[in-house]
Amino acid sequence: MNTQPAGCATVVPTALLVEAGLRRVATAIRTVAPPPPGDVLAHAARARRLAELHARRARWWTVLERDIVGNHDLPMIYAQAAYAAVAAAEREARFWTDTAEDWTARAEQRPTSDVAGAMSNWHDLGLTAPPNGLPATGTGLLR
Repeated sequence: MNTQPAGCATVVPTALLVEAGLRRVATAIRTVAPPPPGDVLAHAARARRLAELHARRARWWTVLERDIVGNHDLPMIYAQAAYAAVAAAEREARFWTDTAEDWTARAEQRPTSDVAGAMSNWHDLGLTAPPNGLPATGTGLLR
């Protein structure tokens, strides 16, 4: 039986909201289908979707971190753990954003980034030095 007056909202603890949000994000990440082999645009779209989901995961962890910091009864180690989770999710989002950019570059026959590794298309494009706009890091250059 609901004892709240009509029109009153139920207050849900932040940790429960974050847990539910993180669960939804984890489910969404698991359901991102692998693209068909050889379809570089599908690879780019998948990478963009994963970047978006990892960025959302970082935002959920940020909500929890702010709640922990505002609750002076909790040890700061909890906030530090949440901060570490934010940083890890942001790194994943950056990785997938960079990956999407490299797949898009391959589709458009533009040079991939210097750190594209096995996905690099520099050899296919006949490059031996970083193209304009890419830093010369000394890694990944063809000799």
